[in-house]
Amino acid sequence: MYTILLYVHVLALVYWLGGDLGTYLSSRHVLNRDLAVESRQTAFKILMECDMGPRLAMPIILGTGCHLAALRWPTLIPAETILIGWGTVGVWLGLILAIHSNLGHRMPALAQWDLRLRFALVLTLLGTAVLGFSKGLPDWMAIKIGIFAVLVGCGIAVRFGLKPFALAYMQMINDGASEAGDSAMIHHMGIVRRYVWAIWLGLFVNAALGLRVIGS
Repeated sequence: MYTILLYVHVLALVYWLGGDLGTYLSSRHVLNRDLAVESRQTAFKILMECDMGPRLAMPIILGTGCHLAALRWPTLIPAETILIGWGTVGVWLGLILAIHSNLGHRMPALAQWDLRLRFALVLTLLGTAVLGFSKGLPDWMAIKIGIFAVLVGCGIAVRFGLKPFALAYMQMINDGASEAGDSAMIHHMGIVRRYVWAIWLGLFVNAALGLRVIGS
């Protein structure tokens, strides 16, 4: 069981980074002023499809991480953590899939519930990281939890950063490309990319922390 969970945990990391890379590269074509609007629309569709990898990988990493930690340190982490972790993951995955389906268009409030869940996770994970230091959890594990909380927070920042970008993008779709619209999209996407780079850095650090233990 432990090995299978670890495999899924690592595989989710691969999909997160791979999907983010596809999203990043696609965004460059969305912003390319030399392309026709239809071509930029196609690039945006590819961007959104690639983005589903990181969106689904994040909760899977959380669920497998909780399960792995409970199995590795049963005296420090109660068994109920496994049920709570996977229960949260189930709700989170359900919201993500619903938001990106026809149901999401009919029920826009789902996006707000997803946002509330993410804020709650950030606070809970940060509290867990602090508690882990005081309760004897290995420092590397407490740091990993704290970093993951920051990654979720960066994802929230990306969502807010994309709102003005989305407005400029829709204006391009409806009215055609313009110098002002292109400049706005480039500006706001530049802000979003800073959070994406922070996410990549956090994933690299967490992977290094995990490999340190696996190889020991």
